[in-house]
Amino acid sequence: MATITAGRVREAAELLGIRDRASLSEIRVRYSEKIKEWHPDVSRKDPAESHEMTIRLKEAYDLLVDYCMNRPVSFRLEDLERDLEQSPADYWMDRFGDDPIWG
Repeated sequence: MATITAGRVREAAELLGIRDRASLSEIRVRYSEKIKEWHPDVSRKDPAESHEMTIRLKEAYDLLVDYCMNRPVSFRLEDLERDLEQSPADYWMDRFGDDPIWG
């Protein structure tokens, strides 16, 4: 897979209809919705266009999952205690708030 850049991650998120933030579960839901819309077996759109969009959606999904799954997560006791004391929204902001894609 090519290098993950902020621009590529942002483009992938936009293709899946993700504006600012999303959990991995939300990314999966958006991908599923888009694939159901564009897959050549079910889409009423031009078959060649549907095929191309299906490929683009799969690539975007793979890129976002790779980006999310390969972010370091600390398992140090003090980090876990701090993170678990926060609300999920606060935790996300602390972890990704300065990230050019999600922040």
